[in-house]
Amino acid sequence: MSLRSKIIAITMIATLLMASLVFFGFETKSRILSVEAQWHDFNQYAAKSNYALARISTHFGYGGFIHYFKNYILHQTDDLLPKIDENLHETYHAIEEYRSLSRSDEETQALENLLHVVNIYRSKYKFARKLIAEGNTPREVEIHVQVNDTPALTAIDFLTRNALEQSRKRERETSMKLASAISFIELGALLIPLIALVAGLLIIFIRRIMEANQKTTAARAYAESLVEAAPDAWLIVDSGGYICGVNARTLSMFGYSQEEMLGKRVEALMPPRLRHQHVDQRKSFFSNLMSRPIDKSGDLIAISKDGREFPVEISLSHTRNNGTSLAIAAMRDVSKKRKAEQRLRLTQQVFEITAEPILITDSEKRILDMNDAFCRLTGYSREELMAQTPAMLSSGRHDETFYQSIWESLENSDHWQGEVWNRHKDGEACPSLVTISSVKNHTGQTTHFVATYSDISSLKENEDRLELLAHFDQLTSLPNRMLFHDRLRGARARAHRNQTIVAVMYVDLDGFKAVNDTLGHAAGDQLLGKVAAQLRACVREDDTVARLGGDEFAVLFNGLEDAALIEQLAERIVDSLNITVDCDSGPLQVSGSAGISIYPLDGENEESLLERADQAMYEAKRRGKHQYCFYRDIKNNLG
Repeated sequence: MSLRSKIIAITMIATLLMASLVFFGFETKSRILSVEAQWHDFNQYAAKSNYALARISTHFGYGGFIHYFKNYILHQTDDLLPKIDENLHETYHAIEEYRSLSRSDEETQALENLLHVVNIYRSKYKFARKLIAEGNTPREVEIHVQVNDTPALTAIDFLTRNALEQSRKRERETSMKLASAISFIELGALLIPLIALVAGLLIIFIRRIMEANQKTTAARAYAESLVEAAPDAWLIVDSGGYICGVNARTLSMFGYSQEEMLGKRVEALMPPRLRHQHVDQRKSFFSNLMSRPIDKSGDLIAISKDGREFPVEISLSHTRNNGTSLAIAAMRDVSKKRKAEQRLRLTQQVFEITAEPILITDSEKRILDMNDAFCRLTGYSREELMAQTPAMLSSGRHDETFYQSIWESLENSDHWQGEVWNRHKDGEACPSLVTISSVKNHTGQTTHFVATYSDISSLKENEDRLELLAHFDQLTSLPNRMLFHDRLRGARARAHRNQTIVAVMYVDLDGFKAVNDTLGHAAGDQLLGKVAAQLRACVREDDTVARLGGDEFAVLFNGLEDAALIEQLAERIVDSLNITVDCDSGPLQVSGSAGISIYPLDGENEESLLERADQAMYEAKRRGKHQYCFYRDIKNNLG
């Protein structure tokens, strides 16, 4: 061997040896840096996650938000509100910090469960403030704001255990990597003296060849996995129309095995009536290779092995293999899509032709759509309603609390139903029975609101008529006995609360029977109407005049502070009931006798007050009629 050859050989050996040493050095450094990076990442994750968990436990647990919240309910003092707000804010902040560290679906789900309970507590906290402001007792507030802590405690327990498990896992992985790096160093130290030129060359070349083979195999496997995992059916067809490649989705769609499919003419996958047309399309494609979709209008029909026909959409591309042009067809069964489109068209038609008014808004309550029935109900055109909010229909009959209760119900149960008075375009307020539902997307977020309306104007009119029949006398239009009892009950409660008095006057007509017997019931009815008008004219606006039956009337005097005023009102009423009725046989004289009882002096309930006013009225008749008498003046005689 010549010197030149030896130098070249030595140089090659030195170069190969240096290359081997450099590779060993870089590999060793890389492994040590990897261990260091993993350890640093572990420390960062452990510190931040533990800190976040500690903050959640401190600010949300029974030493934080929950503690102050329960004390706030118990003591009802506003001094605790800043601490509650601060702890709630810190809890949300700590959850968001932990969320940024989340590395698994289980951690994310646990955080969502914890956040859900915190959101419920926040809602209950707002509701508790409202209840306390309304004067509810701690027990009443506590009943309405109880929260199930179990999901939150379970989530915190899981996150704590998970952080510990992650720490142990990272510690094991770091230890394994460190051990691997040490083993590599030890192995390298043993191999360095034994490195030979030929062995080094062989190792280098073999390694390169293996790496190339592995990459090629991995790339091929990856490409095949993509084709197999594709949601569409893939067909590879040559220029003669023969199938030379398929994926699992193709076999599933058409019902053939791979052996049956390969080598089959692609036209066999289409109904016979369409095959000739497809041959022309295939030839046109191979004469002008260009990737493109083929007619997505629904005219393409495929046929399965069992003869079932179904619509498809196809996108074509091309490739070359060993100099041969191949077509790649991505095929999708659109049967469900066509049915969904038909269902959507049907839904739209039903939406338009249904007799029930329907309104659709987005999540911000802006009107997106409505049917013709809604336009007829409100008097507004589609153009006038679009992009507005339902607030434009407000009649002013409902306060802000009413609307707030609607949105709270939608937030809690995604549904609300009730009676709403809206204003027609012409200004008239109209009642409707409204059902509102939330529409959510796949993530549970509200995207739309749908409201259906039922015009209940006629129903409300019927209710008013029934109310009139149930509570008012048809002859005199005065409240009847039932309504009088209700008003007396309310007046008695207000008097008890305001430390005032209530008076009940029982009025009976003197001489009414003679009018009925002499002139007939029509004249008697006319007289009763006149008496009702006289009584209404003699009382105050807040007082009530009622007809109890026949010629018996009752008067309720509300909120009296001085009993002396009762005598003035009683004299005015008795004087007004001095009525003369003309008759062929001579004038008939009609008057009124009245008895008066006073709450709380003469009775504690409605029945006793009316009974004692009746007793006083009979005493007034006994004394000569056309006068009034107080129960207090006769109760000793009755006893």
